[in-house]
Amino acid sequence: MTPPCGRGARRFARPEQVSDGVSGVAASSLSAERGVALLMVLWIFLVLTVLVGEFSRGMRDDAVATRNLAEEIQARGVAMAAINLGIYRTLRARETDTEGETETETDQAERWPPDGTWHDGSYGGGRYSVRLIDEGGKIALNRADETLLRRVFANLEIDQDTQEFLTDAILDWRDQDSLVRLHGAEDDYYLGLPQPYATKNGPFDSVEELLLVRGMTRELVFGASASAAERRDQPSIPLKEIFSVFSKTANINVRTAPKAVLRALLGGAEEDVDDLIAARAGDPASALTLMRAKIGDPIIARRLVDAVASTLAIDARAVMQDGQIQARVGAVVDITEDAEGFHVARWFDRLPAL
Repeated sequence: MTPPCGRGARRFARPEQVSDGVSGVAASSLSAERGVALLMVLWIFLVLTVLVGEFSRGMRDDAVATRNLAEEIQARGVAMAAINLGIYRTLRARETDTEGETETETDQAERWPPDGTWHDGSYGGGRYSVRLIDEGGKIALNRADETLLRRVFANLEIDQDTQEFLTDAILDWRDQDSLVRLHGAEDDYYLGLPQPYATKNGPFDSVEELLLVRGMTRELVFGASASAAERRDQPSIPLKEIFSVFSKTANINVRTAPKAVLRALLGGAEEDVDDLIAARAGDPASALTLMRAKIGDPIIARRLVDAVASTLAIDARAVMQDGQIQARVGAVVDITEDAEGFHVARWFDRLPAL
């Protein structure tokens, strides 16, 4: 019987046609799943690669940090040994001078004068440099009076107005009263700053504390750049090299006073200071007479003395052989009068590398 034809007739797909359609859909779905799986695998490999790379870099950084730390600890030990060697040689020299022993050539070679000269050596697989500075050869910041402060600032060629402000502000900072000098400052000024703080009204604990004083700048304390110093905008000698908070008297030991202190006291041409240092090197005892003759001011001249160094700043730096990490430590040491021992007044650990 012939199936009805016409507009209302329904058409049926052959079985093979239905089968082919189902197979095509399944194949397309399977292909899509395989693509997603491949993409996920690629993402997993990418994540693992990144993680492995980060882990490897972290391990490498840890290894480098560990090696640097070990090298720094070793270098620090060498630097501390250099400080102890400086103390020993100082005590040995004092013992020789006190007992009147005849100093051999070896003793003379091992004597380290506290004049800031660097001495090099090797120890424990590392190299060190160490210097000794007599704090008594500097100007005592907590004992310098108005006359001495003004002289220092004038010889540093600081302008007149700044001299007056700095001198009065320093004296107001360390005195124990609340009276304000003509150009000074007390709590009324410091408490009105954007970051307020009270006046110390006590002795300076460090030369860096000068930065808290009205009118003081980092260039004055730590030194100005070469260009600024040439323009006379700032002094070429930093106050950190002139003043000390460890000197126990108002006296200045001219036998060991560094060049910066001599320049601050004498002023004038640099050649005069160089001549004085050259004369002192040939005859240390002559430095006092020459300095008093050049100073001009009798009050300041009476503060000049020729004495054995008793308070030393020792600065040591060290690096291991073929190493890159440098360690630097320092100490301020008081030597007893009988040269039988010493007292560490202050210890400086992990100082910035020079």
